[in-house]
Amino acid sequence: MSYRLKTTLTALSVCIALSGCATVDLNEVTRPSDYQAAGDAELNVVQQAAATLNMVFRDRGFVAKTSRKRLQSAASVLLNGLEDKQIIDAKAMGYADIPKSESLILADMKYARSYIDRTVAAAQVYLEVAPVKRDLRKELVSLEKALIASTEAQSVFKAALKGAAQSDVAIFEQSVANLRDVTDEFGARVRVHDTDKLASRGLATGS
Repeated sequence: MSYRLKTTLTALSVCIALSGCATVDLNEVTRPSDYQAAGDAELNVVQQAAATLNMVFRDRGFVAKTSRKRLQSAASVLLNGLEDKQIIDAKAMGYADIPKSESLILADMKYARSYIDRTVAAAQVYLEVAPVKRDLRKELVSLEKALIASTEAQSVFKAALKGAAQSDVAIFEQSVANLRDVTDEFGARVRVHDTDKLASRGLATGS
């Protein structure tokens, strides 16, 4: 199924990138933070948000510091229905092994969720204003990596809470589900793009 955000990008830069965008303001979508994706001058708003999410989650210990190859492989499996129990054990990540108060874990969850929600919002707006014929493969790859990190963090937080704060866990899970949904939408756009591209080639060759 799988083909494969400087969080301070303003609406002006988005308009330049997408052309014709006159009413969409992404300032609220990509609020500045202490984290900025390194070397991201060429990245658009979706890639920047996803890259920042991954960096924050690694730096804060919400996910394991895994290789790019493993993330890509996991993304392929995850989008085909990977279950929580198949995600890497929280103990391997270390977060759940370190004694923490429930209030601290919940604060970390809220902090992590803000990056997930920001990525979702950026992706939704970008998908709305991007030209239908634009190839969104790079954005899809970035979102899949963010989805893997978010799902791993979800597993880690649940393990750390040991069954407590179920309502907070449910809120976090909904944010992850929203990220999965918008990632699927990007995947659908990529598939349509590839189908149209193949059809155009067929017409060009007369086949």
